[in-house]
Amino acid sequence: MKTINLLFVALLCFVFPSMLKAIDGYFMLGYGTVSKGMGGTGVAYYKTSIIGNNPAGRAYLGKQYSFVANFMMPSVSFTVSGTPSGPPAVSLMPGTVESDINLLFIPNVGANWQINDQSAFGFSISGSGIASDYPAQVFGDQSIETTGVNFMQINADPTYSLKLGDKHSVGVSAVLTYQRFKAEGLSMFGEMGISTNKEKLSNNGVDNSFGAGFKLGYMGEVMDGLHLGATYQSRTYMGKFDEYAGLFAEEGGFDAPSNWTLGLNYEVSEKVKVLFDVQQINYSKIKSIGNPMSNLNEGKLLGSDDGAGFGWKDMTIFKFGTEVQASESLILRGGYAFGEEPIPSSEVMFNILAPAINNQHITVGATKTFGEKAKDLNIALVYAPANTVKGPNPMDPAQQIELEMGVFEVELSITF
Repeated sequence: MKTINLLFVALLCFVFPSMLKAIDGYFMLGYGTVSKGMGGTGVAYYKTSIIGNNPAGRAYLGKQYSFVANFMMPSVSFTVSGTPSGPPAVSLMPGTVESDINLLFIPNVGANWQINDQSAFGFSISGSGIASDYPAQVFGDQSIETTGVNFMQINADPTYSLKLGDKHSVGVSAVLTYQRFKAEGLSMFGEMGISTNKEKLSNNGVDNSFGAGFKLGYMGEVMDGLHLGATYQSRTYMGKFDEYAGLFAEEGGFDAPSNWTLGLNYEVSEKVKVLFDVQQINYSKIKSIGNPMSNLNEGKLLGSDDGAGFGWKDMTIFKFGTEVQASESLILRGGYAFGEEPIPSSEVMFNILAPAINNQHITVGATKTFGEKAKDLNIALVYAPANTVKGPNPMDPAQQIELEMGVFEVELSITF
């Protein structure tokens, strides 16, 4: 009964969540504290599977619960340089504006139960997203004092996993997704006549959508000490954001992109593991995310089937990690991840709202085991150095816009 109560409390954290900020576009670097401490790696390591990584790894976990508290401290700003040209150009006020979002709380929860010696059932609930909150009328919307967006995505993944002999396993998860979105300060785009529905463009409060997809996973020891892992997550087909049908392509469409991960875990010795993952996220396949702003030049208005979007490219992220068993009760971890940011210089104007431009992450972590029932207290620290992307204001070529973002993250969890 105590366990059920704890799970219920964790679910409440998602009903009234904080605004989120992700660091691989709007995906998290890794899910679960063990993975975070190793640079987001772990698709070939079963101990990272309790929170949404590889569904195949759950076959080895036994009966297990995990509660995660993640604290993010993002630093987000943009700088406009160049003298405004004036009408008919759409100019921005020169200067630097910082987002007021600087501390975020993201809870996660996971559980796993062994069905028999060969199979298990589990689930986790994890969150990600992206947000900005500028204390300025960035795009000249006189009806409100602030400008920004708040996008949040929560995934639940009921999972079945099955061992194939002693050294291989497979798993499948249903991906059940809830999204919420709010935009403020964008009404001027409607007044400019570049939206199909200016009443469904901005300042309409929070809108929600639900959807579903699936995730497949494999994990196995392919050579002595060498483990291979792989996952594929389908596109998640979401309901539309009706209150923002004049902003997002396809009248409010905002599906979640497909992605895949391939990874290795090599046991150098009984106490040392070295891991490598490569992940691909297909942002460009989602029209509201991948369509470039230049579509406006072809008469494809915001909200239309091929309407302008954020212009994000697909991301390929390379992740390296290591784990060292320092003593019977202490494990130390470290990692590094890098990849090209999804936002090209031609798309900086719209991405003032969503400056997801981190391109490298340095991580450390540890696990301390204590108590008669072998409870694990885990910690991970993630540092994403400030990165910048600079490009022209497409509506006023005399101006340049520079986006800047850095993140420091602390994650704590207990697994038992």
